[in-house]
Amino acid sequence: MKVNPISGKDTREKIVFLLKTRAPLSVEDLATELSTSGVNVRRYLDALERDGLAESTVQRRERGRPVHLYRLTERADELFPHAYDVVSVEILQQIERRFGREVVTSILRGRADTITTKIKPRLTGKPLKKRVEEFARAFEEMGYLVRVENGAPDEYVVVMHHCPVLLIARDFPEVCDGDCVIASESLDAEVTRQCALSEGASCCRFVIRRRQADA
Repeated sequence: MKVNPISGKDTREKIVFLLKTRAPLSVEDLATELSTSGVNVRRYLDALERDGLAESTVQRRERGRPVHLYRLTERADELFPHAYDVVSVEILQQIERRFGREVVTSILRGRADTITTKIKPRLTGKPLKKRVEEFARAFEEMGYLVRVENGAPDEYVVVMHHCPVLLIARDFPEVCDGDCVIASESLDAEVTRQCALSEGASCCRFVIRRRQADA
């Protein structure tokens, strides 16, 4: 018996699946496939377009009105499973086996240096509070979920509830060490890591203090 891969999903998921596998599709195509009304389909498509997950082009016909054809955007790839982190871990494991841990450490330090170079210009010349806030925004842009809290005077706490490279960090804690380097060098501040997701904590927590020489 042929199994319908979209059975059991809600309407939005069915539309996303159909656009992923059969695009471009019109409202009428989708309505027919899902046995629902064009009005209902259009409501979901409008939401997907608003979220930047779908887009449409106009196809003109020799007869009749032009038709809008829908497809997913590149951003919609986020809706589907990826194995980037698994592959990254496997690559680093192969490098370690062939060339030693020192080479892996050097690679991850290079990653930290590259990120620092990108972030630091955004922070330069700002007071510590503004630097911390901009640092948090930069990490959010990289996929982290970040919150900034006030600590003692001239002290701030950066809390990360989600880390996009957590799977890598569990095998290679040098990633976490690199985050400390990125924070310290880009913020030009003293940074202490209190806990880490990779060590089983519920978040990563960094305490940011003004350097003693600047106090």
